[in-house]
Amino acid sequence: MLKESGVMKTEVVFNESRTERFLLRKVWDESKAIVSLIMLNPSSAEVVTIDMTVHYAICNLYKLGYGGVEILNMTSTIASKLDTNNLILSDENLDYILESVKHSDKTILAWGRCGEGNKKISDLQMEVIRNLSPYKDNLFVIASESGEFGFHPLAPIIRYYWDLIPFVYPKHLKRNKEDLPNESEKEIEEVMPDEPLEDEVKKPVKGRKSKKNI
Repeated sequence: MLKESGVMKTEVVFNESRTERFLLRKVWDESKAIVSLIMLNPSSAEVVTIDMTVHYAICNLYKLGYGGVEILNMTSTIASKLDTNNLILSDENLDYILESVKHSDKTILAWGRCGEGNKKISDLQMEVIRNLSPYKDNLFVIASESGEFGFHPLAPIIRYYWDLIPFVYPKHLKRNKEDLPNESEKEIEEVMPDEPLEDEVKKPVKGRKSKKNI
């Protein structure tokens, strides 16, 4: 008979009123690398309870050989249905994002397709990406086995399999050449991510295939 045991260490940082969550850190193996995972906004996950987004993230990162994840969001407001008219990247939230990205092995942009067709969200994505420009070579997105990429963890096509490929600037965020973090204008391909919000599972939409990674 074989018995195994393990400990999942959790750290959560809220504001005093618990209306904002700045960081959710889950570590299952301190000897292995930790990744940063950036999405749109936090919901119900905390020290003990987790939501399905966190569940799929932990399972897939474990299978990829990582030892932990730091989950961050573009906006720190806790909501199951976010009011997109009041989106801000606060200085405090940005500080947590940058501190995590600075020491993580990889940073995964996993906000899905939420910025397509929503200027307020795409502007927020632009602000985050500009602030991440010093780490442009360490930005990744989630891809499927078939080469489609740019997904949120809840996307059915990647719930049980993640491949991490370098971030390519999506057309719906494109402003000008100086905004491009790691590709020339000719190399930009449109990203078709999956989920609009962290907790709203909608009909899956296929992404575009990466010419570089198939």
